[in-house]
Amino acid sequence: MKSIILSSFIAFLATSCFAQNEILKDSLSASFAYNQSDILDAERLLTQLDKQDAALLTVIKLIGYTDSTGSLKRNRILAADRITSVETLLKSSGSKEVRVEVINANETSGFRIAPDELNRRVDVLIYGKNAVEKPKLAFELNKPVNLNINFAGGQAVFLSTSYPNLEKLKALMLEDTTLQVKLHGHVCCDNDMPLSVKRAEAVKKYLISNGVDKARMSAEGFSNTMELFPDDSETHMSMNRRVEAIFYRKE
Repeated sequence: MKSIILSSFIAFLATSCFAQNEILKDSLSASFAYNQSDILDAERLLTQLDKQDAALLTVIKLIGYTDSTGSLKRNRILAADRITSVETLLKSSGSKEVRVEVINANETSGFRIAPDELNRRVDVLIYGKNAVEKPKLAFELNKPVNLNINFAGGQAVFLSTSYPNLEKLKALMLEDTTLQVKLHGHVCCDNDMPLSVKRAEAVKKYLISNGVDKARMSAEGFSNTMELFPDDSETHMSMNRRVEAIFYRKE
């Protein structure tokens, strides 16, 4: 009896640890007849498995149970056979490439209040990582938007802080292929039209190198004619060294 209680605790602890490290996306079960290891509802389970987006999953955990009829040794073997049946089914599903972990809980699960037929099962716990949605670039069509893509003084070299914003711009252009964009380069301080053009071209080249069709973009310079702030501090000058965009769609 002590060994059964200890096994129950270990199985519960393992399941709890899994829950702390992974995020449960779905919970399914495979049912079995008395003393059998063939899945009773295999077609239904396979349909449910095929609904999963395998690309978002990290691990599938299989926990095999039995009723308390028969010896503990026999029930360990039976639970293992049932787990194997579910593993075989997984290999024919869209989640076949997802890592699988197993627990043989057999009759030591500790949930003996349930009727015996409910303990003749394998639980299929499907885990994945939280899909954290990256913030998107906000804009209105046909209106200038500051991309917060800034440059080193006197150069068309991106500041390190510009790269997250370049990624947002890239993601937007790749996601919505109907968008066209006019890239407008700006400088601070002195009149320098060629540098403002180079800055707009730098953004265009970045997008092209990341798969955006160059035919969807144009680059133009405005020198220092549209400064956002007076050139009275390094912070203000840095913010004036920028590229803005106007997004539009062809009619």
